[in-house]
Amino acid sequence: MDRVSSRVMGRRAVVAAAGVALAGCADGGNGEEPEPTPIPDDEREAFDSGWPTFAMDAANTGYAPDISGPYTEIGERWRFETEGSIAGSPAVAGNTLYVGSTDGSLYALDPYVGAELWSFETDGPVTTTPAVVDGTVYVGSGDERLYAIDAADGTEVWRFDVGDRVGSSPTVSEGTVYVGGVNSSVFAVDRNAGEQRWRFGTGASVLGTPAVADGTVYVGSSDRNVYALDAASGEERWRFGTRGIVSAGPAVADGTVYAGSRDSTLYALDAEDGERTWQFDANEQVQGSPAIVGETAFVGSSDDFLYAVGIDGDDPVGRWRFQTGDSVVASPAATRDHVFVASTSGNVFCILPEEGGTVWRFEADAGIQEGPAVTDEWLYFGDVDGTVYAIGSG
Repeated sequence: MDRVSSRVMGRRAVVAAAGVALAGCADGGNGEEPEPTPIPDDEREAFDSGWPTFAMDAANTGYAPDISGPYTEIGERWRFETEGSIAGSPAVAGNTLYVGSTDGSLYALDPYVGAELWSFETDGPVTTTPAVVDGTVYVGSGDERLYAIDAADGTEVWRFDVGDRVGSSPTVSEGTVYVGGVNSSVFAVDRNAGEQRWRFGTGASVLGTPAVADGTVYVGSSDRNVYALDAASGEERWRFGTRGIVSAGPAVADGTVYAGSRDSTLYALDAEDGERTWQFDANEQVQGSPAIVGETAFVGSSDDFLYAVGIDGDDPVGRWRFQTGDSVVASPAATRDHVFVASTSGNVFCILPEEGGTVWRFEADAGIQEGPAVTDEWLYFGDVDGTVYAIGSG
């Protein structure tokens, strides 16, 4: 672990788009406007409910129960261009939006106008979702390092050498950062000091975000297994073998671990002993994490559909499926009243969770690989062309 002072990189101009997109099918807007000015920090209102980490929380539930999300008078409010591709979800914490790009930078943006507040440059692509906790941003890079960055000004606090490309988004829980690497390992790193607490080796790359619940870390591996590890020691508690790569982070809710596999299956496992409760056939590869809302799991498939699966009985029940037009490799985001899902077709959909009806559709300029970050009236995501979009209500 190295401590480095002030590594803040002001990178580039912002492109703002006219906010005239219509609910149902937005045109994306191509007109460039002058670079916007950030709202002063003491005047920039903090969100009541943010999206501070991958899939909303440390358990990867993908669910924000206290908000509805944008659903009326939808329009594109702004867009911000990076010099790479956006492969992870943004994170929203306080009054700031954070997003990584394969151009090697982590950007901090004004979430209301899209102006760059600061950017932090790494030496490799940033393909995962940052985690923001207590004024610090944690993010991994293809330069083989996990970084802790001051959320206010972009100053580097510490860096931790993973030894290979960081494969997963970090998860922060109880003073520890958990992250997976392409070197087949899961690491537990002290949140404040940046020092390794333990390391656990799997049989292949760890690409999915670890889920942490009740003192246990749940993580999938490209070796086709789902692992349960003691959060304090890293000791293996159990493992469950699937028939395909487990490239997405499991979700944990009410004593059950929900894990998708590229063997086209969503598995429900007992969190205590790893015994399979049931499995659901998603027809093709499951590459994203499910969102868990009460008695329903929402999971995407490479067959172009989002599935709503009833999980309240001994066997899963397919309640509905929603056609997105191309593979769903992104993880859905759920709120009190809606489910939001993105597709490699370049579309983001707002869906009613009970019957699967469309509330609105927004079309970006390119495909989308990861799900959105959602607040009560705003939604943020990025596309493979490197554009960050802000969608708002009203």
